[in-house]
Amino acid sequence: MKQSLLIGSKIRRLRKQAKLSQVALAKQLEVSPSYLNLIEHNQRALTRPLLLKLGQVLQIEPHVLSGGEEGRLLSNLTEIFADPLFKGETLGTDALTRLVGAAPEVAASISSLYQAYRKARSDAMNLSEHLADNPFLEATSHRLLTLLTSIRSFSEILRDNADLSADRRRQYIGTVASESEKMTDLVNVLFGFFSADSIGRQQRGESPMVAVDEYLEANGNYFSELEDVAQAVRRDLPWGDSHLGGAGLGSGLADRLSKNHGITIEILAGSGAGPALQSGSGADASEGKATVIFDESSKCLRLSEILPQSSRTFAIAHRVALAAASPEIDAMAARAEFGSPAAEDLLRTALGKYLAAAIIMPYGEFQSAARDLRNDIDILRRRFAVSFEQACHRLTTLQRPGAEGVPFHFLRVDIAGNIAKRLGVSGLRVPRFGGICPRWNAHRAFTNPGQIDTQLARFPDGGTFIFLARAQSRQVYGHRAPRRHYAVTIGCDASFARNLVYADSFGAPSENMIAPVGLNCPQCTRRDCTDRAFPTFLD
Repeated sequence: MKQSLLIGSKIRRLRKQAKLSQVALAKQLEVSPSYLNLIEHNQRALTRPLLLKLGQVLQIEPHVLSGGEEGRLLSNLTEIFADPLFKGETLGTDALTRLVGAAPEVAASISSLYQAYRKARSDAMNLSEHLADNPFLEATSHRLLTLLTSIRSFSEILRDNADLSADRRRQYIGTVASESEKMTDLVNVLFGFFSADSIGRQQRGESPMVAVDEYLEANGNYFSELEDVAQAVRRDLPWGDSHLGGAGLGSGLADRLSKNHGITIEILAGSGAGPALQSGSGADASEGKATVIFDESSKCLRLSEILPQSSRTFAIAHRVALAAASPEIDAMAARAEFGSPAAEDLLRTALGKYLAAAIIMPYGEFQSAARDLRNDIDILRRRFAVSFEQACHRLTTLQRPGAEGVPFHFLRVDIAGNIAKRLGVSGLRVPRFGGICPRWNAHRAFTNPGQIDTQLARFPDGGTFIFLARAQSRQVYGHRAPRRHYAVTIGCDASFARNLVYADSFGAPSENMIAPVGLNCPQCTRRDCTDRAFPTFLD
């Protein structure tokens, strides 16, 4: 989606809230009123120097004017109205853009309402499955019918046989009373079964994962306070703030864990130490085993010997992050105000891993290397002794004001096209539900695993992006252990082509080199697409 379509409306709204005329604001910005008018009507681009001036004059942070918040709302609304629920509605992109620009609060309310609708629908489906497949309910229902049949039979005997002896009548009445008491107890059990707690303590509101995704995107996937902690940790290592990766860095961080936090490290033989579900806090599961275990009681971090060096170092850095910055991470999770313990836990995990990556790949050094190498991921990952996925993930976080990297988005996609992880600031609004367009090179990458596949992709709205995708599989952790195949993909707006070594292969691209793509089938208006799997709902 084009964020520029929304920035002008936001500037106009903020100017009016500040009770400034176009003439007054233009004077403070040192531009002509006519030029400001063109900006407010999306006829002129907002340059970075002007963006900084606007932030000073309107007393707001520059990122507020980036259009990112409105872009997320527009993406959410587009996805919402692609739902079959709204089939036949005529709201198109232009109408939704105007709605977001004029009344973002209304757009946010619609998004929240839709989240509640999806939650209610999901709860109803879960309840249906819960009722249909639960053996307890089946057995209890059968018992209840048996009791009702017994009570009815003896009641009919009492009603239809006036010549029953007094002893037999007392016997039958006693049976009816006894069966009635059993039925009362059974009904109470059923009431307990149907309570919210019994059904699974379903959380209210949006899913924790969606809430965390939205929080990360709203912050541009950059957290200065965690970068500061990472820098302090690096300075505290024996070699100071200079770069050292791989086993050397892992050894230095292990020493810090031991000296500063009393945490020891033990290398486990084989693929793990028992089932992952019983491995305690901080376990990473692999083929049913825990390859990373932190034992809180003994303060011991146990790592499987099968972990590659990059994963081993990351696990140690993650434990350093949690030990060194637990108060900061807890405070950030509390400030997010999710109202959901599950979402807060997910955010703590995400922030802890963010800090671990910042320790391994310090901002200044990594950003400079990415710039000088034109984001050559293979060289970056070797220089910092990290995995391909770790390097790609870190590239999405380089958004420090005045020292920004290329704004990338990041996806991890399984072989079926389902999105397992999404984040980034490229401006591409990746779908939150379902899969991705079948024309994205994330699918094609599986035909040539281990190689970086490049793609120049154009969306129906004219937005053109460069996609990089690499298919890989989780390391085999034992004889006959199954592999897990997935693709890591990052991308950015094609205007950053000069900053990517991979764009050199495109040269001056002709139209037949640009793949016509969409977000996914329901949100795509390309009627002539031969790869369409589902009908569009944006007619």
